[in-house]
Amino acid sequence: MPVLHKYKGKDEYYVLTSISGKIVTFQLTDEGHQKLQKTGIKNEERFGRALLFDLYRSGEAFTHGAGLGKEAIDKRQLVFDFPDDPEPESIFPSCSVCSSINDLHFVEIHDKEHFSSIYCSECRKIRSATVNTSIPLPLLNRGLLNRVLEMNKIKKLDKSLTTYQEQLNAEFSSRWEEIAEIKKTKQSKKQDKLFEFEDDQGKLL
Repeated sequence: MPVLHKYKGKDEYYVLTSISGKIVTFQLTDEGHQKLQKTGIKNEERFGRALLFDLYRSGEAFTHGAGLGKEAIDKRQLVFDFPDDPEPESIFPSCSVCSSINDLHFVEIHDKEHFSSIYCSECRKIRSATVNTSIPLPLLNRGLLNRVLEMNKIKKLDKSLTTYQEQLNAEFSSRWEEIAEIKKTKQSKKQDKLFEFEDDQGKLL
């Protein structure tokens, strides 16, 4: 599980977690930290990967690289993941070339093949000659992805992007199901009130 930490001598927070056997540091924006606070998560506490992924998707948690950085971390802080976390490590996207999660972008590749993928900052530099379109992954929602694929006539998506697209579609479907359930609940309450009103009328008669 990810763990929330505060930088020494600063009013800033970061999250440590383990992904693919590597310790990864996620920087938090003030808004990201406030969201964790509102859910009751305090400094040094563990929380579910799904929450961290939501912050990542909104741009409120981001990486500059995989590793500990310069912050001082003692051994007790290096215990993260437990089998009771329902979300797997694979919930986080990674570079299709090197599996890094550092500064990921959606990329359109024009090489021997024309396809789209997810590249980290280093792989974008190495393959810059073949990269056409490049969009930071946290900015890529379902609608934008579909428009870019259609406008640029991209037919092929590699596995990394296909997996991410499936996550976006699942998130989209979940939101519509939630809206439908809310409307259904409201309609049910209206009908209950109507029946109560009719019963009251019957009693008066």
